[in-house]
Amino acid sequence: MASRIANFIRPDPTPKRKPTKSKDYLAFIHELPCCVTGRYGVEAAHLSFASPRYGHYGRGKGSKVSDRWVLPLHPGEHRRQHGMSEERFWSAIGIDPHLLALVIHGIWSDLGEDAVPFATAIINQTLADAGALRSRDEA
Repeated sequence: MASRIANFIRPDPTPKRKPTKSKDYLAFIHELPCCVTGRYGVEAAHLSFASPRYGHYGRGKGSKVSDRWVLPLHPGEHRRQHGMSEERFWSAIGIDPHLLALVIHGIWSDLGEDAVPFATAIINQTLADAGALRSRDEA
C-alpha cells in the first residue's frame, strides 16, 4: 500500500474571522498566577505576534486576537511585554507563550471552573523548566 503526502497549501496569512472573546475565560485567567513571576494579581495579556505553527496568525491591522492567545501576567511584566519586542520578551524568559496559551485554554475548555489548580500547576512547572523558580527562590 502506497502512502500519500498531503499537498502543501499556503493559507492566507491572516484568516478573516472575528476573534473569539470570552468573559468567562478572562475571569479564569485572572485567578491564575503570573506565568513569568508566579505572583497573583494578574492582567490578561494577549499575544499579538504570530506563530502559524500553533495556528496563531497574529493581528490584522486594527484588529484584536482571540482570547485563546491570552496569558496571565503581573502588571509590571505586562508593561514590560508591551515595552519591547514581544518575541524578545518571551525568548529572554525561556517560555514558549503560544504553547502555554494553548495548554491553559485547553484545560479550561475541558474542566471549566475546576481548571484553576491544574493550570496553576502547569504555570509553576513552566516557571521551573525556565529556571524562574530557582532564580526567584535564590533572590
